[in-house]
Amino acid sequence: MKNVESRTDRLMSLDTLRGADMLFIMGFSGALVALCQLLGFGRDCWLATQMTHVIWHGFRHHDTIFPLFLFLAGVAWPFSYASQVAKGRTTGQILRKIAFRVIVLTVLGLFGTALFSFQYEKFRYDSVLAHIGICWGVSAVLFMFVRNFYARLFIALFLLLGHWLILVSFTAPDAAALLASTDPAVAKHVARYAAYGTDCFSFTGNIAGWIDRTVMPGRLHEVGIFDPDGLLGKMTGVVTAMLGVFSGELLRKGNLSGNRKTLILAAAGAVSLALCLAWKPWCPVNKKIWTSTFILAAGAYSFFSLALFYWIVDVKKWRSWTLFFRVIGMNSITIYIMMRFVGFNQMSRFFFSGIAGLGNAHWSAFAILVGQIAIEWIVLYYLYRKKTFLKV
Repeated sequence: MKNVESRTDRLMSLDTLRGADMLFIMGFSGALVALCQLLGFGRDCWLATQMTHVIWHGFRHHDTIFPLFLFLAGVAWPFSYASQVAKGRTTGQILRKIAFRVIVLTVLGLFGTALFSFQYEKFRYDSVLAHIGICWGVSAVLFMFVRNFYARLFIALFLLLGHWLILVSFTAPDAAALLASTDPAVAKHVARYAAYGTDCFSFTGNIAGWIDRTVMPGRLHEVGIFDPDGLLGKMTGVVTAMLGVFSGELLRKGNLSGNRKTLILAAAGAVSLALCLAWKPWCPVNKKIWTSTFILAAGAYSFFSLALFYWIVDVKKWRSWTLFFRVIGMNSITIYIMMRFVGFNQMSRFFFSGIAGLGNAHWSAFAILVGQIAIEWIVLYYLYRKKTFLKV
């Protein structure tokens, strides 16, 4: 933790949007599902289903949380880079800081596995934080050494096309073995995805899973046979971060008005969405293998979200409502890690069990989750008032 002063060049919309994104992880998604049930709409209503991931192919709001966070990490980088250059830091020093951040995020990701058991074969070496760190790190280095916008745009398109070509050109050599597995856990897991076929984009047939099963040490996330944050997905994950960097460059331009920047962001979102829809017949939208169309769909959502928040918060300067979200957004990594180790849900049950007991099971779930969010926010607000933020 470091005690830092607020920066005058900090985009308030960036912290606000990051906080709104993290709120869903902090329990807001579950609270919305409980509210839908409490109001009699059930778990199958549109809003409730949006608060869950798709099983395999498809796209829901819950699938946007991770890529939006990575996108926003990219948005912040041109500002951070300019600040470091202004302070006189050398290229070597900046590169070391990038490497340090990647390593720290990867190590922090290990805290959610068997790190302290010293049983290395049980480690899940990849993680959400490692994926963010590596993909952001590559995009940051590209920004430093490939200064031409169109050259980097070409690299982004090359990565999207390359990822797609790898997926469509190869099928997992062990697909038949997975389908015929007699391991009860594996067989049950494979059956869960049976409706999505056995082709090169299927759970058993995609080459991304086979690469991880063959190369990745330790254990994989899904019963040891698949990881949604795998190695091949880093190709397209880098593009998500690059889209954020492009946005950050745009927002730093002093020769464009705020309204013009907003329109450009919205136009980028429209282009990304159009490309996704045009490519979708040949490349299904799939978060778990980070397909190119998923990157474009999430990119469209991220561009539109940033355009909206930037226009409201930094152009129109309607900021009185932002504190709640900025408190979360300025310590997003902190709360993500704390949720792994601190029993916020148990705390909520301790303090709010009386209120939760005033209604049915759906009211109880809703009250406990709202209480959990309140406790988490109070902790973050204390850190905010102390100007203490986790700086990686």
